[in-house]
Amino acid sequence: MSPHQSGSSVVSKQLEPTGRLVARTVARAALTASDRETMWRLFARYYADVSRATFDADLAKKQDVLLLLDSGSRRIAGFTTIEVYEERVDGRAFIAVFSGDTVVDDAYWGQPALKRAFARYLLKTKLSNPTRRVYWFLISKGYKTYLLLARNVANHFPRHDRDTPRFERAVIERLATRKYGAHFDPARGVLRFDDCPGRLKDGVAPIDAALLAQPDIAFFVRSNPGHKRGEELCCLGAVDLAMPVFFFGRQVKKALVSTARQLRRLWALATASL
Repeated sequence: MSPHQSGSSVVSKQLEPTGRLVARTVARAALTASDRETMWRLFARYYADVSRATFDADLAKKQDVLLLLDSGSRRIAGFTTIEVYEERVDGRAFIAVFSGDTVVDDAYWGQPALKRAFARYLLKTKLSNPTRRVYWFLISKGYKTYLLLARNVANHFPRHDRDTPRFERAVIERLATRKYGAHFDPARGVLRFDDCPGRLKDGVAPIDAALLAQPDIAFFVRSNPGHKRGEELCCLGAVDLAMPVFFFGRQVKKALVSTARQLRRLWALATASL
């Protein structure tokens, strides 16, 4: 079920960085000790109350890792870990794609490599399981992680403009309880810990008034008021026919908007010189 690409390990070379990200999906077992060390150091830069032992134990449960590399130096500048498994709710079997630890070097924030590569991963998983439902199961302690789901998957839950359907609510509860047991609070849909592991460090991805004016970000804050303490909102995205239409439609729209802006700037420069 796991559409990973096996092959040689990722080795950073002494080449000039470009500041542009490229993505590569590798089997977790193909990571070298150097890869793991780089991933850990990057993770520890942004998350507090984490330990190398916990990081390694969590990584060991995953099948694949989506690595984000600088296209020039090939240095690891981000990653997300992935686990794919089968579950069942109300007698209906489905595939769950769980994305675990996720981090991107802030020098590369805003680039589309992660969401594009992960969308391909989800679609490959669906193509490998055409007759079964496929869901992306995501837990989020930060709004940027939540937006990866909310702004790229058409049918996602929870969300600000629709109630979560009964079946999807049951799927979230089943997946969260399986992985986190009594730490899952079904009434709030969040994971709560006596000692929250891996909270974002102060100053990382702060939420100001301008961000709160965006409905999906305001919804995340309302739904997970304990996110600063490391509490996680449990989320679900359906990998269905609507997903690629929605995702690639947004990509085309962004490209058109960017092109229009560039044309307006060029026109302004041309007319100013007349």
